[in-house]
Amino acid sequence: MAGSNQIRNKAIMDKFIKQLKAIPGEFDRVAPKILDETVSVAETYAKDLTPAVTGDAKAKWQTTKSYKVANGFKARLFNNSAYIGYINNGHRMEQHFVPGEWVGNKFEYDPFSKEGVLMGSKTKYVKGKFMLEKATGRAEKYLVNKANKEIEEIKKRYEK
Repeated sequence: MAGSNQIRNKAIMDKFIKQLKAIPGEFDRVAPKILDETVSVAETYAKDLTPAVTGDAKAKWQTTKSYKVANGFKARLFNNSAYIGYINNGHRMEQHFVPGEWVGNKFEYDPFSKEGVLMGSKTKYVKGKFMLEKATGRAEKYLVNKANKEIEEIKKRYEK
């Protein structure tokens, strides 16, 4: 079920699109620029929110440039790290042995070690960080503000 902010933001964006489409050529000129900026903002937020144990998941956030579809434009924010779903959504911890040793206060994985740690004995579930959802929410706010500013600028240009 969509949240109230999401419903409100969609209504604002529908109004923005309707207003832009009423002015020939403006929608196709403005929409990709705003969408590219918005997806870039979402990427920045997602990277900031992603925990950096090895840095792999944080580094793999990517975007596509906006592209035209039948009724508007699309752009994508994605992460192809093998374990990003576990970080984002959370996961169960099955008890398992991880070979390696402690060097100072850092555990170094060594697949050939006979020593190691037993994981999942205290923590049964690791909560998700929901970086994608949080970044998308922040980007939606940015999009709404940017769209409203752009509409005002276009109105000023056409009112002269």
